Amino acid sequence: MDYRKKIIDSVNRFYFDCVEEFREAEGKIANDSRFRKIFTKKDYGGNIELLRRCRKRTQSVKLPTGDIPRSDDESKEIVHQCNECIRLFNRLCDAYVQMQIALQKKAEGSDLSYKEYMEVYRRTQEAHAAVNASIRELDILYADYTEDESGGDGYLTYAMLTDEDGEES
Repeated sequence: MDYRKKIIDSVNRFYFDCVEEFREAEGKIANDSRFRKIFTKKDYGGNIELLRRCRKRTQSVKLPTGDIPRSDDESKEIVHQCNECIRLFNRLCDAYVQMQIALQKKAEGSDLSYKEYMEVYRRTQEAHAAVNASIRELDILYADYTEDESGGDGYLTYAMLTDEDGEES
């Protein structure tokens, strides 16, 4: 398998194995947080485990760095951008875990001020925005990169999976 195919497979693994699993976990957390479920016991521990599993899954994404010829700047750029996405994605998973831990402690009766909660929430929102921006950049690079391989067809990007508001299509 040549290095370009390995890069495409790795990016696809990130999109489909990591990002999609995270979106499912995020949807479960959002669904658990709905007002009509206010009196049901939340599974913070289960949510934390889901988020940690999402983060751990990124370890299976192996991008070939040593195989890339010096002259192939396009491949180097997409590998760099995918690694940046993975780094930011892991930071987002960590922020969500911290939020779930804070909510779990609050549910168990520990003191959690509104200010403390808003700080955790702010960090999570910032991490989410950084991941979205980085993935959009990867989408652009990936579309150009796979155009040669597939004639412009056969790839699926994060933007295709979501609409303008970041909601699932």
